[in-house]
Amino acid sequence: MTDPLQQALPVSTLVLGACGGAGATTTTLGLANTEAARGGAVVAVDATPAGGDVAERGADAVLSVSGLEQLVASAAAGPVADDVFDGYCSRTSAGTRILNRIGNQIAADRELHTLTVALRARRVSAVHDLGHRLRAAYLAPLLATPSPIVLVVPCRADAFNRLRSALQSIGDTLGEPGLARTVVTVSNQDSTGWQVDLDLLREYLGGQVWGVETIPYDEHLGMGIVIEHGKLAPETRAAYQRVAAAATAVAEGRKERV
Repeated sequence: MTDPLQQALPVSTLVLGACGGAGATTTTLGLANTEAARGGAVVAVDATPAGGDVAERGADAVLSVSGLEQLVASAAAGPVADDVFDGYCSRTSAGTRILNRIGNQIAADRELHTLTVALRARRVSAVHDLGHRLRAAYLAPLLATPSPIVLVVPCRADAFNRLRSALQSIGDTLGEPGLARTVVTVSNQDSTGWQVDLDLLREYLGGQVWGVETIPYDEHLGMGIVIEHGKLAPETRAAYQRVAAAATAVAEGRKERV
């Protein structure tokens, strides 16, 4: 049987923060770099409405001045050549390409539709950073497919209280099937340790979501500098592998834990 930690990410993974500052961007980069480091072709996509900082946070190899808006404009004139596509992308040292939103226009559903076509033509996986908004109309092309959802929540009592609202948003938008393909991922941003009882959270969420994973505190992430995947602690990289394996299991319709 194939080791689930060695399986490729599904074509599209949606990363959603339960609140601002949850760690959705760092988790997006962690998942994408995990896939790239084992030889997969993957793009981390800024799917926030007005532009986030996924490139600024993760492009430790190449930071492009272009991005998603320019790619969409080029695609309107015809198929985009591979070298042109690559020119719009920033890059990480692990090999992930990043399509950042420059922010000169608000997101529209046609952009994500165009991007999806371009990625499928290249047989490239994608990890989408949604920020902490799920109900925006422009996300319709992403939500129309049964992609796994990685819902990131900081390990704080106040954030856990806000998790209920995030889960309700998924349920209201996608129904029980959406919750069933959600992997709640607890990100610890406190160097003193885990401040909330995760067993209670697992008990509370039992039967509502696919599962609960954790990402430990990492000094490199906590510094706020550009992330280099190779400088993450081994425990952090292993955690991203577990979340990636869970997303793959969700996409394949598997119910068992991985």
